Amino acid sequence: MRKPSSVGWLTSPSGTRSKFLGVNATEVVRTRLLDESQIDALRAWAREVEAWPTGSHVWGHYAEGTPDGPRICRTENVSACHPGIASLVTGSLADCAAEALGEPVVAFKDKLNYKQPGGAGFSPHQDKVAYPGVERVMSILVAIDDCRVESGCLWLSGDARDVLPVDDRGVVRADVATELDWFAVELASGDAVCIDGLAPHYSETNRGDVPRRVLVASYAPTSEGYTRAHYYAQRRDHMRSETARDGRFRISTLADFDGAEVATDAATDHCTHP
Repeated sequence: MRKPSSVGWLTSPSGTRSKFLGVNATEVVRTRLLDESQIDALRAWAREVEAWPTGSHVWGHYAEGTPDGPRICRTENVSACHPGIASLVTGSLADCAAEALGEPVVAFKDKLNYKQPGGAGFSPHQDKVAYPGVERVMSILVAIDDCRVESGCLWLSGDARDVLPVDDRGVVRADVATELDWFAVELASGDAVCIDGLAPHYSETNRGDVPRRVLVASYAPTSEGYTRAHYYAQRRDHMRSETARDGRFRISTLADFDGAEVATDAATDHCTHP
């Protein structure tokens, strides 16, 4: 995949940094979306959630194999059980998404990705493909820790104006992905990046010695009537049917995770964590 050696930034009077990623595509990084008190609270909340026992969360609290043994890699629908996370998802992050989409939004999904040292990344994909039935989507990724190339930061491409061809895992086909121009999005703790539903993105293995944790919340325009209940019902059914088809264990609707998932018994009708 084509990767430039450097990326230029434009800074607006408001402090918003915009990076041009390709023809007719601009992805926006919001510096200091969270202030120091908010990011300190988010770090504490992420530690609390990470400590939940594997398999204790109805929507998924997943582990992967790493050089240091099994480690938690993702918690899905965190806001359903954590009021602190919920306050960010419905507050600062929702405001950011509404500004990006230009209309009121509803949060239909959120997750914590932990990416411990040695933790795997995700293959190139588009959120519109990953979220069944949504028309427009804006995901807000907030850096809990500094996100650098070494620690497996996000890579984005602006070359897509439509849904790209996918393989049997639902990720962008390899021959297509290699022709895209990709740009690393390095973030400081508290920064955020707005990811449009058509923006191809991926991340690599954390080759550093500290975690690269992020909170990601996804939003649709309120006018679409796309709800959290609808998304998570579709997600459950899709993951079950696809795993039955190909035998792959999944932590998302797409089989885009590049790591070795550690399958465990999961809570089925209620959460068992604190």
